Amino acid sequence: MATTTAPLGMEVRDPPTDGISSLAFGRKSGALLVTSWDGTTRVYDVDPESGASTLRHRFDGDFPVLDACFAGADDRAVVTGGLCNAVTYHDLASGTSSVVGTHGDAVRCVAWDEETGVIFSASWDGTVRAWDPRLPAETRLVRSASLPGKAHAMALSRPEDASRRRLVLATSGGKTVAASPRAFLEGAGFVLNRDSTLAHQTRALACAPDGESFVNASVEGRVAWERFGESEGDKSSQYAFKCHRTKAEEASAEEAPKPFAVNAVAFHPVTGAFATGGGDGFVCVWDGLKKKRLWQSARFPASVACLAFSGDGRRIAVAVSRARRNETADKQTSDAFSDAVFVRRVEDAEVTPKRK
Repeated sequence: MATTTAPLGMEVRDPPTDGISSLAFGRKSGALLVTSWDGTTRVYDVDPESGASTLRHRFDGDFPVLDACFAGADDRAVVTGGLCNAVTYHDLASGTSSVVGTHGDAVRCVAWDEETGVIFSASWDGTVRAWDPRLPAETRLVRSASLPGKAHAMALSRPEDASRRRLVLATSGGKTVAASPRAFLEGAGFVLNRDSTLAHQTRALACAPDGESFVNASVEGRVAWERFGESEGDKSSQYAFKCHRTKAEEASAEEAPKPFAVNAVAFHPVTGAFATGGGDGFVCVWDGLKKKRLWQSARFPASVACLAFSGDGRRIAVAVSRARRNETADKQTSDAFSDAVFVRRVEDAEVTPKRK
């Protein structure tokens, strides 16, 4: 039985022992995937209603894992990338692991596209690559393209209309690019290539369920909401706002409110609201169209590192890790706190925008 820390939710048993780098729910299985700088990839069954969590699968490696996703129509596998420079396929039925392919530097992001069956990976070597794991090793790399810089974040939109599917990436140098997955495999270039709306480094990306827009979160306590269709000069439907900052009453008379990095962002799959997690230990939910905050969590005991909604939108997973510099409102608590994952039930009022 897992520990319940109301109102934060239940605490998942057997968490990673170092910084948590990614979270993802299986779209079909509902299982929770967690990766860490301790080199592990873990898959849990989690039920916040009963407070039960069970570690079903664990894969151990010698290098930190930076990102992972489920693969296969029934979430039968997990794909990971990290400081080993490799894209690795883990079969959950057999418990075996195999290298799909490699980059020249760390693999920062991975995504599996169910429409094409292809794995996309983006790396600090400045490339994005597409791999077909069904092919022999010598022909598995089906496309590689240069990015404007090192990959910092990547997200794949999955709208019902396949023509609006987009793979969006944020890179060093403040660039944002996007491609149509199927067209990219056929040799097409990026359908979006522009400067980021944000002046500071991107920490996380997420795509809206309708495939029309995406959210870009930065280390400087700002979030940008952007549409895929706008050109470089058209900013009419793009905007950025400040969030995850020390409240005025918490700042000293000599200091301005301090910004905290926005480490995580995730869209609710049903309502289209999006959640952000910050170095201040809070999770906030936003109505992107009305530019309004819908809900804020109680403060978690350390910096929020990752967020994920389940496929039906009924659960949210929040990973907290020991804070980086300038990312804790309670240093004593954060220093004593171990990395943890919390899962709680999502209430409709927390994620439902009010429409007239």
